[in-house]
Amino acid sequence: MEDKQALQRDLLNVIHWFHARGWAAATSTNYSVRNPDQHTYTISRSGVDKGAFQLSDFMEIDAQGKALEAWNHLKPSAETGIHTMLYQNPDIQAILHTHSIPCTVYSYLHRAKQSILLNGFELLKGLEGVHTHETEIELPLFQNAQDIAQLSLEIGDALPNYPRTPGFLLAGHGLYAWGPSIAVAKRHIEVFEFLIECLLRLESVQR
Repeated sequence: MEDKQALQRDLLNVIHWFHARGWAAATSTNYSVRNPDQHTYTISRSGVDKGAFQLSDFMEIDAQGKALEAWNHLKPSAETGIHTMLYQNPDIQAILHTHSIPCTVYSYLHRAKQSILLNGFELLKGLEGVHTHETEIELPLFQNAQDIAQLSLEIGDALPNYPRTPGFLLAGHGLYAWGPSIAVAKRHIEVFEFLIECLLRLESVQR
């Protein structure tokens, strides 16, 4: 098992890579990983430009989202409650979040829907457990809200309806995805980002 410092370095590399792709503008987005003890979590603190994010900008929280003593002078991400809700699933080891233009625009355009149907694309095979493009994956879509506690409850109640889907969209906000490791969570982000951009482009040429 990787140690905590190695996990944080891997997560930092992902943050910088996402920022370079335009998926994490300014201080937006948040990221976390389950610590090796399996009971606490490393999460990005609030208000830091992701292009300048450093190891010292991570902090550690407990399962209730409360900062551990050494970090209680820092403010965790505003969306920490979403992370702690997702970590109730013991298979989830890392959670990543993007604010790309395609996912933000597409989720806003389709904000009245409960999910986005993905099928026929070869890149679907980049999702864990998917072995053919001849499959259908529903990516859930939730309304954005500032009440994170209530939003987390709504998301948590709905996700069991999408057991094959390691992610969701927030309308006009962006994408969350997760996995059993940072590398797999990153791959899931890439797959969903690619497919949503494909759908957005298809809509533009079909009008």
